[in-house]
Amino acid sequence: MLENKEIITIVFKLINFAAFIWLVKYVFKSNILPDLKEKLSAKFALFKRLEEKNKDLIFQNELLEKEIKDQDKLFELLKEKINTWDKELKKEKEINILEYKKIIASHKNRTEIQAQNMHNQKLISEIFPRVIAGTFKQLEQKFKQEQESEKFFRNIINYMQNNTTNGAKDFGITK
Repeated sequence: MLENKEIITIVFKLINFAAFIWLVKYVFKSNILPDLKEKLSAKFALFKRLEEKNKDLIFQNELLEKEIKDQDKLFELLKEKINTWDKELKKEKEINILEYKKIIASHKNRTEIQAQNMHNQKLISEIFPRVIAGTFKQLEQKFKQEQESEKFFRNIINYMQNNTTNGAKDFGITK
């Protein structure tokens, strides 16, 4: 069995151990635990801020992706409009070229017609008086003789009744 001294030693050792535990607990609670709580709170706050920042960055990233998609859609719409405008411009240019060619052809045709009309007017103004004068003289000579004029008028009447003739010779016309 154990002796009293040993029991007292064991009891004091237990008291010392309990005091040491209490002292460690007291120092831990008074000095270490508040610092540890403060550091843990700071770490949790940091993690919370980082998590919020991460959520905010994810949200901003989603907004940017949406904006990029919207910009891509707008770009495609603009590209389609530009292509449409380009096609319309090409069509309009072709139409303008065709109209220009028509105007040039019309102007050329009008110029040719005007030149032909001027030529005809010149011929009429220069040749027609001579032809009339020559014809007038020929008719005057033909109708001086009564037989010739009667023959001429009979041929005209015959032509009107029968619609037949032997040609210009029936009318007394020679070249």
